Formats: sequence, C-alpha cells, structure tokens
Amino acid sequence: MSSHAVEGSGKQGGWLHRHRYRVVLWIAVAEGIVVAVTHGLHITTIIVLGVIAFACLMLYGFTKERTRSSFLREVTWFLAASQLGASILVAAGVILLGALIVLLVIFALVALGLLLLDRR
Repeated sequence: MSSHAVEGSGKQGGWLHRHRYRVVLWIAVAEGIVVAVTHGLHITTIIVLGVIAFACLMLYGFTKERTRSSFLREVTWFLAASQLGASILVAAGVILLGALIVLLVIFALVALGLLLLDRR
C-alpha cells in the first residue's frame, strides 16, 4: 500500500484541480481586459463584480457542503476565485489606472509561467 495519492486518478475534477490557478488567472485577466477596453472602470462596475463574486462564493460554500461531486466543487471554486480576482483587478484599476495595466501584465506573466512550466 502506498501513501501517495495518484494524480489524475480518474476523478472527474482532476484536471480542474490541477489547473485551477491557471484557469482563475486567465479568467481574471480576460475580465480585466474586457472592463478596460469597454471603459467600464466605474464604481458601479466594482459593485456589480463584488455582488457577482459574493454570489459565486456563496454558491461554492453551498456546493461544498451539499454535494459529493468533486467536479461541481471545482467548477464553483474557480468561478468564485476568478470573480474575486476580477473584482480585485477592477478595483485596483479604478484606484489607479496604471495598476490595472501592471496587474494585468503580472497576472498574464504568472499564467504564462504556469503554462510553460507544465510542459510534461
């Protein structure tokens, strides 16, 4: 008997679990770009994204407690995390427009680094 867990051992949520941070970063980057391109840097945008992020966080908490599906838990986790990331990104963009560009570049570089390191 081995005490090591087998990675990707047929679980439905295995791929999502292994790539969760990369997915979250790319979704947050995409949402940040959409907000920047559509000139949506307003306090209203932050409030709407905050409400969506809070709802996604509550959905994750609900599914974590009530379901045994690892796939559903993973999907709701990265939905909540990406919305929280987008909220932080847009809030930083409103505070300092330059911060939006810097954070977009940092998030994109980290996501690219994760992608390049995953060359297995």
